[in-house]
Amino acid sequence: MRFVFGEFALEPEARTLRQRGERVPIEPKVFDLLVYLIEHRERVVPADELLDALWPGVSVTPGALNRAVLKARQAVGDDGEHQTMLRTEHGRGFRFVANVSVDQDPEPLPPTPTRSPKRLAAASGLAALLLVAAAVWLLNRPLTESAPARSVAVLPFVNMSQDAVAEPFTAGIYDDILTHISKIRDLKVIARTTMERLDPDLGIQEIGSKLGVAAVLEGGVQRVGDRVRINVQLNDCETEAHLWAETYDRELTAANIFAIQSEIAQSVADALQAELSPEEQDRIVDAPTENLAAYEAYLLGRKRMAELTIAAVVESTDHFQRAIELDPNYALAYVGLADSYVHQAEWGRAPRSETLDKAQVAVEKALALDDRLGEAYNSLGGIKDVRGDVEGAEAAYQRALELNPNYATTYHWYGVLLLRKSGRAEEALPMFLRAAELDPLSGMILTDLAADLESLGRFEEALAWFERSIEIDPMLDGINGRIGFHHWSVTGKLDQAVVWFRRAVSIDPEQPFFATTLGAIYLDLGDPDKAEYWFERSIALRPERSAAEIEMSFLHLYRGDEPAAVEQARKARAVFPGNSEALLLLRNHELSLGRYAEARTLFEKNNPDLLSDGDPEVGWMNWVDAVNLASVLFKTGEKERANLLLEKSLQHIRTKPRLGINGYSMFDVDIFAMQGQKQKALAALRQAVDEGWRRYWWYNLKYEPDLVSLHDEPEYQAIVAEIETDMASQLAHVREMERRGELAAIPQIEVSLH
Repeated sequence: MRFVFGEFALEPEARTLRQRGERVPIEPKVFDLLVYLIEHRERVVPADELLDALWPGVSVTPGALNRAVLKARQAVGDDGEHQTMLRTEHGRGFRFVANVSVDQDPEPLPPTPTRSPKRLAAASGLAALLLVAAAVWLLNRPLTESAPARSVAVLPFVNMSQDAVAEPFTAGIYDDILTHISKIRDLKVIARTTMERLDPDLGIQEIGSKLGVAAVLEGGVQRVGDRVRINVQLNDCETEAHLWAETYDRELTAANIFAIQSEIAQSVADALQAELSPEEQDRIVDAPTENLAAYEAYLLGRKRMAELTIAAVVESTDHFQRAIELDPNYALAYVGLADSYVHQAEWGRAPRSETLDKAQVAVEKALALDDRLGEAYNSLGGIKDVRGDVEGAEAAYQRALELNPNYATTYHWYGVLLLRKSGRAEEALPMFLRAAELDPLSGMILTDLAADLESLGRFEEALAWFERSIEIDPMLDGINGRIGFHHWSVTGKLDQAVVWFRRAVSIDPEQPFFATTLGAIYLDLGDPDKAEYWFERSIALRPERSAAEIEMSFLHLYRGDEPAAVEQARKARAVFPGNSEALLLLRNHELSLGRYAEARTLFEKNNPDLLSDGDPEVGWMNWVDAVNLASVLFKTGEKERANLLLEKSLQHIRTKPRLGINGYSMFDVDIFAMQGQKQKALAALRQAVDEGWRRYWWYNLKYEPDLVSLHDEPEYQAIVAEIETDMASQLAHVREMERRGELAAIPQIEVSLH
C-alpha cells in the first residue's frame, strides 16, 4: 500500500517517505505519527490517543508528541502557521487534512539515484530536513581567508545498515570519532552541529572553502549481526585527492568500536602532520566502557538531549541512568546525566536545588572515574554557573578547554558566563567568535553572539546575527524567544515580540521563561488578563521557583491592588532574595508609609558595601540597587551618600547601551530626577522613547516614586500619552493577528491553570 499526497509518497510496509522519488530522512516515531494520522484522516485524533498509539505502555509528556508533530510537518514541507497537511484542532487533537490517494498495489518506485558518500552522509545523518536554503546566506563566503594546514571537517557518517533502528548507533560512532579528533590541540575541527546542517550538494573543494578547512573526513557504518564495518577516507580539499582511507571490519564489541575510533583519530592526525602530546595520546586510546549495551544507551541519551526540548531532555535522563546501571564505571554516562540535570534545573519544572545537587553528584562521580574528561569539566562549569559561582565556573571552563581545545560548547558556555553573569561583554565576544568559527551553523551559538553584540550596543549587527540564526534553525525555541526579547527591549515592537515568543512556546511549551516574558509583554501592551494567563502558566510549569512570581507583583500593582502586590513581592523575595524588582516594590511600600529606616534596612543585607563607610564600588552587579537605594538615603537625610551613589551609577551606565537585555533602560531619567535636574530628565526620557524603549514603561512612568516630580510637566504627560497610544495600536494588531490565526498555536500542558 502507498499513500500519495502532493509530491509525497508514503509506504508503511517499506517504512519510506519519498518526495518526487527521493527518500526523505525521517525518525521512526515521526513516521509512525504520519501513518497513524493518514490512516485516521477522516477524523480528529485526540492527543491522548496518539500518545497511547505511539508510546504504548510508556509515560511521556505532551512535549514528546508536540516535537513529533513539528518534525512531521518539517518532513512534508508543512509548518505550524499554514498547516496545509497536518492541522492542530485546538483542545481536540490533530488531523491530516491534505488530499490522499491510496494505491493498493503500487509499482515499485525507482531506486533513489546513487549519491556520493558525501551526500549520503548528509542525508542519513539528519532526522529532519536540512534547512539548506536557510544556511546558504551564512555559507556564501569563506569563514577564514585561508584554511590552516591542520584543519578538518568530519561529515556525518552514512548508515549503511539500511535500518532506521541503527541510526542512533551510526550517529553515535560519528560523534565519538569527531570528539576524539577534537581533543587534538594541533588541529582545527569543525563542530557536529555545523556538519549536520551542511548543504549535501557541496563538493569537497566547496566545503573546504566555506568552512576554512584543509581536509574532509567522510565515512559509513554498517552493523550486521555481531559484526560492524566502518569505512573512512580523508580527502584533501584543494585537490580532492585521498590522503588516507581504511576499512575496519571487526566483531561488534565496545572494545573494538573504541579501538577503531582511536585508530581513526590517530590516522587523521598523522595524515595532517598534527603533533600529539603524550596526554593527548593517552586520552585518544582510552576506552570509556567495555559494555556495548551501556554504550548504546548512552548514545540514545545524547541523541534525545541534543533536541533541547524539556521533554526530550527529561527522557535522556532515563537513557543515561540505564547506561550507568549497565556499567557503573562509565564516566561519560555520568557526564550526560549531569548535563541533563543542569538543563532541567535551569529551564524545566524540576526542583532547582535538588536537581543541581543530583548534577553535582553525577559530575563528581565522572571526575572521580576520569579527571581528564574535558566534557566533565564543562558540565562542572555549567553547574557552578547556574549556582552563581562565577569564579568556579570560569576555572572549570578553562580546564575544559585545556583538555578539549576544539569544543565549541565550552567556548559558548564560557561566553555566556562572561556576558550574563559577569557583564564582561567585551571579553565574551572572542569566546562567541571562536565558538562560531568551530560551529558556524549552530543557531544557538549565533544567537548568543548576537546577544553579546546587543549588550555592546551594536544593535544592527545583533539583529543581522539573530536573523542568520533563525534562517539556520527556525525551530529552535531559544532563537525565537531571543528575537522576541530583542523586539521587546530594543526595537519597542511589542507586537512582533508576541509573534516570536508565541513561536517559542509552540516549539517548547514546557519552558516557563517564555510564558513569563509573554505575560510581561502583554502587561506593557495593556492586557492584564492575558498577562495573568501567561504568569499562571509559568508558575504552574515551575511552581517552586518561577520568575513569574515577581511579575505577578507588578500585575497586582497594575490592577491597583497594592496590598496584594506587596504580599506577592514578599513571597517572591523569599524565593529570589537578591531580586531587584521585588526589592524595589517593597522599598516603595515602606517609603509610601514614611518608614524610611525600614526601607533602608531592606538594602542592608544584600548591599552592605553600598552603605559601609568609605568609597563604594558601583558596578555591574549592584548599580540598579545603588540607584534605588539613593532614593531612600535622600529620605533618611544621607544626601551626600545618595549623591555619591547616583554619580557612581551614572558613570557606570555611560559604559553601557540604553537598550537591550543588559541596557540601562531609563535609569538616567531616575538619576536626573532625583538630582533635581528636570530638563535633563525630560530630555533623557525623550531620547529613550525615540530610541525604542518600552519595556516596563507603565510602571516607570506611572508608579515609580522617583519620577513623581515630573508628573505635572506637560512634556512628560505628552510622552505618557504617546506611549499609551502606541501600545493600544500594537495591542490591537496583536488581537487582529490572533483573530486571523496568524499567531502560533498554544500547546496544552499537563498542569492546571486557575
